[in-house]
Amino acid sequence: MAEKCDKPALTFRQQAELLEKRGLAIADRAAAEAMLADTNYYRLSAYGVPFRRERDVFLPGATFENVRALV
Repeated sequence: MAEKCDKPALTFRQQAELLEKRGLAIADRAAAEAMLADTNYYRLSAYGVPFRRERDVFLPGATFENVRALV
């Protein structure tokens, strides 16, 4: 039996805001939201691993463009 997930679904805007809250600089919010819609948050976040200091905390200076270049 599948477990119930208590995390609410986030809009693409909210996902971009969450990435920014975690320290990822996003210069072009519309492009980031479009990529999240196309790629999926969890797949995209896997590419962000090299730019993280720890789980859910990005290194200073990490940008969405850095992550997007790896996809």
